[in-house]
Amino acid sequence: MQELDEQEGQENEFVDGEDDSGISFAEQEFINYCEANGLDYEEAAMDEDEAKDFRKIKRHFTRAVDEKRITVDGTALIYTVSNRSPKTAAGKTLAGSQFTIRRPNGRAMLAMDGYKDTQQMNKLEAYMAAICGIEKRDIGMIAALDKTDHQLIQDIAILFLTD
Repeated sequence: MQELDEQEGQENEFVDGEDDSGISFAEQEFINYCEANGLDYEEAAMDEDEAKDFRKIKRHFTRAVDEKRITVDGTALIYTVSNRSPKTAAGKTLAGSQFTIRRPNGRAMLAMDGYKDTQQMNKLEAYMAAICGIEKRDIGMIAALDKTDHQLIQDIAILFLTD
């Protein structure tokens, strides 16, 4: 499909949500998010295993953008929980609710304290809850999310923890 840019009088080609550079809107949003947060997204600088894991994270992120579950807002993400998650957990509404995933700060790192080294998932869940603005007492909300929602938040946490 071709559109005429009325201000410039130039034609711009768009193919399946891609601009003329071949990058989809969702991919550009991922790049924008990484750049805003100072996260490395150049696969050429990664070893094979890192690049494979990174592509999986990028795929989850871009799918969520395409499904309109993520909106990039500078260094933060506005996330809409999918309808696959339960309606409520820990007395809070989940499915369809929105929350902001913020750039980690010291609070996110401190959230991992108090767990033994053998409790790696508990540490990760606490970190995930902190970047989502969820109080430690409500950490069960993260665990109650559907795999799709949980995986995306985990991916965002890993982007920061491995950078």
